[in-house]
Amino acid sequence: MPRERRFSEPEVLERLTDVFSTHGYASTSLALLQEATGLGKQSLYNTFGDKQSMYLQAIDCAVQRSAQTVAAVQAAASGRAAVVAYFDALVASCTSANPVDKHCIVTSGLLEGIAEAPLAWALTTRWQSTHELLRAAVERGQRDGSIVSAIPSAELAELLIALTSGLRVAAQAGRSGDQMQRSVALALSVLDTP
Repeated sequence: MPRERRFSEPEVLERLTDVFSTHGYASTSLALLQEATGLGKQSLYNTFGDKQSMYLQAIDCAVQRSAQTVAAVQAAASGRAAVVAYFDALVASCTSANPVDKHCIVTSGLLEGIAEAPLAWALTTRWQSTHELLRAAVERGQRDGSIVSAIPSAELAELLIALTSGLRVAAQAGRSGDQMQRSVALALSVLDTP
């Protein structure tokens, strides 16, 4: 008769996500995952599969964590307000007292250059979703007049998503929230230039 599980899978997945986000895929060892979750190797493998499967589930978990930001962007009063809401949430994350919040599993995974096809595809797909979120906000702003730039929305989204990664790195380099907000304001001034 199989033994009853005495742990919460969602809670353990949150801890796995924290470890992968903080340490990256290659540097995350089974020992780190066991230490973070309090589970043995077999329990982890039986519940979540191998390391690759754990990482894929962690990416999905990280995406779920950002659902509130996505909702705020989509509910904003204008396209420009949507872009500002996105960057306000990002800077808040980068300056959080919780060190885990300063890391993004997608950004770190892409910077790591993970070669395994399923992982690279999952990371690139999530990255593209953020690009699309920003592109749609810019396009909306161009339609509603809150963004006056005539630069194509996809090109502006490229700039904004590059800023996203830059802010993550800036946070790791010790930049303050005020410094990051100034960088955001400077970058967003492009939206106000015809």
